[in-house]
Amino acid sequence: MLALTLREEFRGKLLKGTAIELSNDTNTGATQIAAQEFLGITYPTHDLLKGIEAVGPNQGRPVAVVGERGLGKSHLMAALYHAVNDADSTHKWLNYWATTLGEPSIGKIALRSGMLVIGESLHRQRYKFLWDLLFERHPHGNFIRGKWEGMGAAKTDIPSDKLIIELLQHTPTMLLLDEFQTWYDGLTNTKQYPWKNWAFNFIQILSEIAKERPDLLVLVISVRNGGSDAYQQVHRVNPIAIDFKAGGNAERIQQDRRRMLLHRLFDNRLQIPAVNVESLLATHITEYFRLLDVLPSEQDRKRKEFTESWPFAPHLLRLLEEQVLIATDAQETRDMIRILASLYKSRGEAVPILTAADFRLDDEASGIGALLDSVSNEHHRKLRAKAQQNIISVTEAVPSYASLAPHLQDVMGALWLRSIAVGNLVGAEPATLQADITRDKAIDDNAFQVELATVVENSFNIHQDGLRLVFKDEENPQAKLIACARNDKLFSDGSDLTRLAKEIRHVITGSDQVEKAFRVIALPGNWLTDPWSTLEESEQPDHWDDRLPILVLPEEPDKLNERLGYWIKDHLQKRRNTIRFLLPRNGSLNAYQDRDLLILARAEMKALEWSSQSPEYKKLNTKYQGELRDILKKRYDRFAVLHRWNFIDPSQCEFSVENLQKQGAQIPEAIDESLTNDLFVPEDFEDLVLEAAGNSTSVGKLLVELQEPRPAGKDCIPWLGETSMKERILRLCARGKIAINLRGLEFLQAQPGEDQETAWKRMRPKLSFTGQHLKEVFLLVPSAVPTTGGTAPIAPQSPGNQNGGGTVVGVTASQPTLFGSGTAVGGFTTPPSSGGGIYGGDPTSAVSKPHVSLNNPPTSPLNLIGKLEGWGVGPATQVAEVTLKVSSATGAQLKELLKKLPDGMIFELSLEKEDNG
Repeated sequence: MLALTLREEFRGKLLKGTAIELSNDTNTGATQIAAQEFLGITYPTHDLLKGIEAVGPNQGRPVAVVGERGLGKSHLMAALYHAVNDADSTHKWLNYWATTLGEPSIGKIALRSGMLVIGESLHRQRYKFLWDLLFERHPHGNFIRGKWEGMGAAKTDIPSDKLIIELLQHTPTMLLLDEFQTWYDGLTNTKQYPWKNWAFNFIQILSEIAKERPDLLVLVISVRNGGSDAYQQVHRVNPIAIDFKAGGNAERIQQDRRRMLLHRLFDNRLQIPAVNVESLLATHITEYFRLLDVLPSEQDRKRKEFTESWPFAPHLLRLLEEQVLIATDAQETRDMIRILASLYKSRGEAVPILTAADFRLDDEASGIGALLDSVSNEHHRKLRAKAQQNIISVTEAVPSYASLAPHLQDVMGALWLRSIAVGNLVGAEPATLQADITRDKAIDDNAFQVELATVVENSFNIHQDGLRLVFKDEENPQAKLIACARNDKLFSDGSDLTRLAKEIRHVITGSDQVEKAFRVIALPGNWLTDPWSTLEESEQPDHWDDRLPILVLPEEPDKLNERLGYWIKDHLQKRRNTIRFLLPRNGSLNAYQDRDLLILARAEMKALEWSSQSPEYKKLNTKYQGELRDILKKRYDRFAVLHRWNFIDPSQCEFSVENLQKQGAQIPEAIDESLTNDLFVPEDFEDLVLEAAGNSTSVGKLLVELQEPRPAGKDCIPWLGETSMKERILRLCARGKIAINLRGLEFLQAQPGEDQETAWKRMRPKLSFTGQHLKEVFLLVPSAVPTTGGTAPIAPQSPGNQNGGGTVVGVTASQPTLFGSGTAVGGFTTPPSSGGGIYGGDPTSAVSKPHVSLNNPPTSPLNLIGKLEGWGVGPATQVAEVTLKVSSATGAQLKELLKKLPDGMIFELSLEKEDNG
């Protein structure tokens, strides 16, 4: 607008910091650039002119610049540096402003020259002692340092006033100590290191010299407040205080500050004619006067204020300075410049005047980001989030909001900014909001009333406080929850999907008793391709324990047998026969794509998250959680388990699908009952156990094999859990079908004439072994165990007897046994160290079985794995004379192959190597 130009430092995408450094390592500090360049961005405020006068030739007192961070202390210090260091450039600058502002007195300010100027920002901690700064920067400093250090035993802790005067007599100096309080407060003050005391004494020496010999030393320090210890020694000599918070003519100070801000922000603000600005603002000013009932006697002053403040509305500047920034930790001028620069970059070219309505809540660049960064006030951020949610609420509730509320963003932005104010001016009357959104066209009063009513009625944080509207924390909790739950952008991190999965697990798991027996896992939406990566580590297959796994599918698979067959092959490497798949009802959407479920999960999650804010949210959490769980309880009505397995072609797999009559936490037990009563065939299980007993197989090995699908197209025996399977094995023992060797410590077998129930009660406490101990519990045919006789422990095998025979313990003669080459031990035989497999022969088995030689032509490793399945070689099957033939390989391939061979085994290696001569 009117060719107004921001200064170059504010034009980039990233707003540069507005903090002034006296010097830096890149030589771009305020005292390292030319005086003309620095003074070009400097407006002659009252405080600045007072400072220049204070360091003039006719002054004889130290200068103390007092003010909190961000008020402009460093800028003023840099200007004083140039005023003494380059008096000619400073004089020209003063004359320019004397003419521009029509104040000849500015050009008559006397300037000091001919002094060495030393300026340092002490917060950089480059110097431990102030005299180090003087000695290093002063041309006579090394001589005085040497003289002081050469005093020997007479050397004082700090340089004396005589030494400093001698130094200054060589070259008079102006010393500027910026951030003096920050440096001083950080000093150590112990008996061993009394550095703060030394600094206190030395600044007293400098202060007194500056007062008594102003021809030798001009001392300027900056502190944050006048009550600090850092300031006290200077205060004793009655310094000239430049206090940014000192009183004065309020209107003059406000005008001064307004002009300073505009000059700092823009290259050419003073060059734009006032008449052009007045023409641009005519509509806004007229409507502002009408809507806010400005008295005619006040209108000329107000109109001038509008013109001088352009491109910002004066009511916006007052709002920021007096009601927003004043109540926060903002660094006042510095942050004000950043906020206004961001606002102008975002909206300055689009509107004739910038008002509170230009703080667009949907645009960080509109000044919102700079404001929030500056104030660091959580209340502001919270209200902004609420205002944004209110905008969403309006847009969702009013389909034609674009025509009914065309100024929605402007109204919400203006109301938010005015609602973070303090005091009795918080919020805004409707007329003020109408003035904020009025630019170059007047807005019909009736149309605005309709628009404002539409916004207020469909928002849940706007409250009527007398005549004023204001954003408050209090809200309609249910409206907020639903509006939040409908906003997909708020859940882009997938937290709603995680919450829904948690509720699914809770509905199926229910009580602790269910959780102890079953592991319920709700698979994610992309369960077919990536089922595990988003789940907790404890829910991934490698970390499963003995609990029965129930995998809850988010959707009903098409081609169920094929999909689940491939899924088991691709995503499970072991325990493939233990899985139960819980299926949703026919026609159900993927749970993670069902918007009704997601809305309820989001509302329940957010209500819990916000429950600490109000008891109402706790009630809503219970309400939405109950609704969600009621739906989820009815969602699942079937389960599937593996019936026939085909590793080579998983599409040929078959699954048994059974209906469920139970819901929720009753589902796991219902699945277990259905498996036990309908799918588990006791005869098949008995045949398998008898075969294992004939092979003297360990219980541990049998249980491992039962957890895998049966090969060669055999019907799978449903896995009912380790405890249930062990009990069924023990039942067979109680019936006299098998005998059990309990780690060589005791044999279990039905006694002659003993009924099954009596035997069961006697044996039941015996089979309490778990884990690795089950590998030492062997199944035997009943004839292999005598009904009388003692027991003896099994001694360790000798190295020469590791192929199936036991070790003799107190025996007198060898005899034929169940294990072939076993040995009688105390009236019974010791078993071999490991039994044969139930899905294939074991060449070391005591019960001789024929061996079957199997061979496959060269092919890929994956095809060979499939062949193992086809041959009936399961995870626990014993095989012998295994030969892998590799026709050709590189040394690297061979080395990689050897690295992958399992530990605990030995191997023989022979090969043909090329003879390279």
